[in-house]
Amino acid sequence: SLSVAEALKNFQDQLTRFEQEEIVDYSEIWFMGLSSQKIEGSQGAPQNCGYDDEHGSYIRVLHDHIAYRFEVLEVIGKGSFGQVLKCLDHKNNELVAIKMIRNKKRFHHQALIELKILDVIKRKDKDNLHNVIHMKEYFYFRNHLCISFELLGLVHTKTFEGSEFGFILFPFLFFFLQCIFDRAYIPLFFFRVNLYELIKKNNFQGFSIALIRRFTHALLRCLQMLHREKIIHCDLKPENILLSQRGPGNIKVVDFGSSCYEQQRVYTYIQSRFYRSPEVILGHPYSMAIDMWSLGCILAELYTGYPLFPGESEVEQIACIMELGLCSFSLISITGDPTKRMTPYEGLVHEWILEGNFNTVRPKAKPVVKKASESSTGTENSSSLSFHQQENNKTDEVLDSESRTTEKAKRDSSVTGTKMVPTERLRPIGASAEEEVCEKDGKISADPKYQERGGERSVQIVIEPQEGVKEQESQERTRCVPLIN
Repeated sequence: SLSVAEALKNFQDQLTRFEQEEIVDYSEIWFMGLSSQKIEGSQGAPQNCGYDDEHGSYIRVLHDHIAYRFEVLEVIGKGSFGQVLKCLDHKNNELVAIKMIRNKKRFHHQALIELKILDVIKRKDKDNLHNVIHMKEYFYFRNHLCISFELLGLVHTKTFEGSEFGFILFPFLFFFLQCIFDRAYIPLFFFRVNLYELIKKNNFQGFSIALIRRFTHALLRCLQMLHREKIIHCDLKPENILLSQRGPGNIKVVDFGSSCYEQQRVYTYIQSRFYRSPEVILGHPYSMAIDMWSLGCILAELYTGYPLFPGESEVEQIACIMELGLCSFSLISITGDPTKRMTPYEGLVHEWILEGNFNTVRPKAKPVVKKASESSTGTENSSSLSFHQQENNKTDEVLDSESRTTEKAKRDSSVTGTKMVPTERLRPIGASAEEEVCEKDGKISADPKYQERGGERSVQIVIEPQEGVKEQESQERTRCVPLIN
C-alpha cells in the first residue's frame, strides 16, 4: 500500500480535485482507479457532490475505486435498498460483493438493523456451518454505507466462462450423474447462479429427491440458527439462495435487508408474493414461522420446477392456497396456522431428512410424570410441550456435535419416486414473485404491474429515522463507523 503522502506525490495530477481533498482521510491507499473515467465531483454540488443519481444511488464507474481499496468490476444486483457491486479487494487480493446502500435516511436506518443481524450471524456461525452469508466488514464511502460480503456462486472453470456451452451441457450431465449414481450432484463448475437460475437452466424440470433433500437439510440448518437467535429472514426465496463451494450444504442464504427480530418486527408488507405466508397476506401478526412457509413453497418448486402458489395478486395468492388446501407431507410446512407449522428443529429430525444419512441422531423424549390434579387435556399439552423442548435442546446438541463431520456425511438416498409433471399450476406468463417498489412523497409502495422476476423487494412500511438525527457531512461519515450494540 501507499501512504497518502506517497500517493499525492506520485499521482496527484491523475486524481480529481475532490479526491485530492478526500484521500487525506485514509491511512492506506491500495487502489485509485487512475485508468477509469472518473466523475468530477465538487464540494457542495447537488446530489451528493455529483456522485449520486436522483434516487440517491451511487453512480458506479467501472474500474474506479471504492474507499481507495476496492476496484469496481460490475453490478451484480439492484434493489430498492441500492445496488450490489462485484469488486476486487486489492488489499487481500480477493473478489468480494459490496452492498452500497442508497443515500437516504430511511434506507440507512434499515441497513443499520441489517448490519446488527449480520454481525450476530457472523459471531454465532464462526465455523461457517449454517449455510448463511457472512459479512466481511462495513464502512462509509461518500455518504453511502457499504457492506462487503464473500462472493458466492462463481464460475471456476475458465473453459466455460462467458460461454453458453456449459448451460447446454448441464441438464444432460447433471441428470446422467444422478440417474447412474443416485447421488446429489451440484454442478459448481459451469456457472454462477442462485436456485432460481438453477431451476431455469434445467428448463423448469425440477430436481431429484436426493438433491432436494440435501438442499432442504442445508436450509433447515440455516433456519435453525436464525430460530435460535429469534431472527426472521422475511424474504426467503430461490433468488436469495446461492450456490457455494463453502459449507456443508453447498448453498448459502443471502439478503437480510428485510430481516428483523421476532419481537422487533419492522414491516407489515414482507416476503415475495409466491412465498408469502397467509398471516402476512391477511395482515396478521407474524413470527419466525413465516420462513418455514417460504421453505415449504421452495421445496415444492424444486421438485416440480414451478412455483406452488403463482398468484398474480394477493387475492389470487390466497385463492391458490385455498385451492390446494393443506399438504399431507408435514415437512413442506404448508399449514395455515403458524403455531402448528413445523419448526426447523423438528424438520431436522424428520424421518425424510434422516433418510439422507446426514449423521443426525433422532432425539428421544423423556417420559413426563402425570400429576393427579392435571386434567387429561392439560397433561397432553404439557407432555407435548415437554417433548418439543427436549427435542429442540437435544437437536441443538446433536447438530453442533455432528456439524464438524458434515463434509464426510453420506449423500446416498434409497428413496425414489415418480415425478408428476405439473399441468394446471404452471407459472402464468409474466407472473412474478415480487411487485415493483416505487417512491411517492417519501413513502414506499408496491406496484402490482411489476412483472419481471427478481425485481425489487416488496416493502410498504419503512422505519422513519429517530427525531433529531441530522445528515452528517461527507468527511465525517467517511471517518465515523457506527458501533454495533
